[in-house]
Amino acid sequence: MNFDQAQSNILISFLDQPIESAISLSRTQLRKISKALGPKIFDLIIGNMPEKYQERTLAASVEDLVPGEMATLKGRVGRWKKGFGKVPAVLYLEFGKGTIEVTFFGKVGSIYASMFHLGQDVLVSGEINPRKIVPSLVNPDIFKYDESWRELISGNVPVYKKIQGVSHLFMLRSVSEVIRKMREFKGDWIPEEIYGKFDLPGFQESVANVHFPMLGTDIDKLNDMKTKWHRRLAFDKLFFFKYGAQRDRIGGDIDKKRRVAVSSDISLTCENNLAFKLTDAQKRVLGEIRRDLEKSVPMNRLMQGDVGSGKTAVMILAGLDVIASGYKVVIMAPTEILARQHEATIEKTVPENIKTELFVGGVTGKKKKAERLERAKAADFIVGTHALFENLETMDDIGLVIIDEQHRFGVSQRMKLAEKAEDPDVLVVSATPIPRSLAHTIYGATDISVIDEMPPGRTPVKTKYVPFVKRMDVFDYINEIVKDRSKKGYWICPLVEESEKIDLQHVTGVFEEFQKVLGDRVLLLHGKMKGEEKDQIINSLKTGEANLLVSTIVVEVGVDVTDATFMVIENAERFGLAQLHQLRGRVGRGQEKSFCALISSEDVSEKAVKRLEYISSNTNGFKVAEYDLKMRGPGALTGLEQSGFRNDPYFILAARYGELVERAGQCVTDVFKDQDRKFADSVDKIFEKFFMESYNRYRTG
Repeated sequence: MNFDQAQSNILISFLDQPIESAISLSRTQLRKISKALGPKIFDLIIGNMPEKYQERTLAASVEDLVPGEMATLKGRVGRWKKGFGKVPAVLYLEFGKGTIEVTFFGKVGSIYASMFHLGQDVLVSGEINPRKIVPSLVNPDIFKYDESWRELISGNVPVYKKIQGVSHLFMLRSVSEVIRKMREFKGDWIPEEIYGKFDLPGFQESVANVHFPMLGTDIDKLNDMKTKWHRRLAFDKLFFFKYGAQRDRIGGDIDKKRRVAVSSDISLTCENNLAFKLTDAQKRVLGEIRRDLEKSVPMNRLMQGDVGSGKTAVMILAGLDVIASGYKVVIMAPTEILARQHEATIEKTVPENIKTELFVGGVTGKKKKAERLERAKAADFIVGTHALFENLETMDDIGLVIIDEQHRFGVSQRMKLAEKAEDPDVLVVSATPIPRSLAHTIYGATDISVIDEMPPGRTPVKTKYVPFVKRMDVFDYINEIVKDRSKKGYWICPLVEESEKIDLQHVTGVFEEFQKVLGDRVLLLHGKMKGEEKDQIINSLKTGEANLLVSTIVVEVGVDVTDATFMVIENAERFGLAQLHQLRGRVGRGQEKSFCALISSEDVSEKAVKRLEYISSNTNGFKVAEYDLKMRGPGALTGLEQSGFRNDPYFILAARYGELVERAGQCVTDVFKDQDRKFADSVDKIFEKFFMESYNRYRTG
């Protein structure tokens, strides 16, 4: 591979330098940047992507100042009107042929008045007050005029994640100084032979223009991160992540020191005794898992499937193969409801001689805990919640660890559970659809299986967006179908993150509304209740003692009432689309037609209404997730809170370019095949210096 390794080494060495050694500005603020982003120049200019861009006009006259828009203007200090208490300071700025009022609230007014004196030229940059016809500014950036500042804060100006104690202007100047120094070098860390295949620009051009775009660049493309420069840096992240994944596969093959005979008699017998036939997708995914179980190296696989696609059956059948070979299966769920649901499903499916032990919170006292632990040692399936990694002892006969609804657990929690066994096979399961492109980005070192087919006979849930003004119509209709036709279902109240107390008041208020009409046929369910109480309430809905559950999102996973036919969700715009899809998956589990009503708040935005209308017309969870990814970006996708990538702007950029994952992977494969090891060694060095730490954060553990 034709590559100037010497120039590349100089560039890599520069990126590896401490931030403070390359920038001749305030050490105090630079230390704060280093603490927040990381100590290297790489962390400042590559790990630190602009979150957005502001179009700031360089105004030549008052006519250029448009209320509500950002502008930068050069003016001269006329006079100051001092502020005191809550009265703001006002600078009368001479600009063009007139004077502009610049208002400063708080202590900054008196500070600026002492810094900027009568007759001094200054640059002012900020939003032109949208509330006034005559142009004015409130709390803008202001500083002594010089040409370099003018260039930095006019045009398309980058805005970075806020760091306490570091001003926006200081960040701009720091990044600018580093990029100016980087222009002294000519190297790239990937050969043009690779990035040129995809019509991507060079590394230095891309870094410079991602931070300070050339004049005329479309602001919408910048904010959507869809420029050729963003694309190039996204490719680089994906390239080095795929390198890490392939390196793991080649160098990390551990012999798991156990052998599993798949398609065991007990598993095949259970499959034949199921009340349904496996779909082709279930059979395919079960086959993929079985091939992994047969191998001498531990499985690391993600199984995705839409709500109701039959993931649990696949988990049980694969687990029975492991049990038939003499090993235990541990299943961890995020909620007690889901753990108990799994326990019930397993006991209903497997022969009586297969023992199951439930491991949830609430067991107190040394004696009781010791007794549960002894039962777990004798069990085949151990099913539980976070209590598993807190209280389960290490057992050398655990063969398979299954982590259900895996996004609810942090990486460290998943690893703690895996550490209870010696090199176990690990299957992580998700019913929250993750778009394929994003899944391949996050789970680069993991094999992915998708159950992309629904069992026959399931009628799609009819979903409808309902404006707040029609809430009482829905309320009356639910009362009618419960009283007259004994229909079953759920009324979900929203989460108000700021206060669980407010939450509880709201859900209780709705419950009391229904109780006046339905009496004992409505029950209240919320997360503060104990596990046994929740089970009794859900069982009342199953048996028909009750017809309506008024609940918080505690029913999101694990509640399986096959004849529930309606789901109503209040303030639906507060939920992510993936979460709404999960909730509506609680109904339509039998043969009857079902519906889901999404009621918005009074003050819902037009954008939120579009999202609710989209999910109302789409029942495919993966399409819904792709739409959410497109509309809100990967950082806002519900269900990925624990994946660790939300606070990494560079990762969020890469996740927008999932279509490049396979191309990057092929390029990495070519690197491993190349007989000339110089570039491969360079890639290894770059990966370890700059990418390995973040790569390890995103592995599934």
